[in-house]
Amino acid sequence: SNHIGEEGAAKIGLNLKESCIQKLILGSNGIGDEGAKAIGQNLNVSSIQTLGFSNNGIGVEGAIAIGKNLKGSFIQSLDMDENQIEDEGVKAIGNNLRESSIQTLYLAGNQIG
Repeated sequence: SNHIGEEGAAKIGLNLKESCIQKLILGSNGIGDEGAKAIGQNLNVSSIQTLGFSNNGIGVEGAIAIGKNLKGSFIQSLDMDENQIEDEGVKAIGNNLRESSIQTLYLAGNQIG
């Protein structure tokens, strides 16, 4: 963990558009909802195939932002373990799985159900 926080995640998010990055692992960096939203908004215009967001304090809002941008993205593996996305966040992600490239989804430790 590097503690890049929301501000660092926002900078990464701004630069994802049409980048060549295929794997982005940001576990335990305190990016929270705002960081997840900043990165999430450009998922469907990036080359990312593997996205690791475990243990980042991401809640429902962040999960919704990620979920709605899975459609049309290249993401095959999404790790959202140990956040606080709850039922509503899982629904947002789940509602977009059919039109995504997701093959592996990690949701352990998220106060679901």
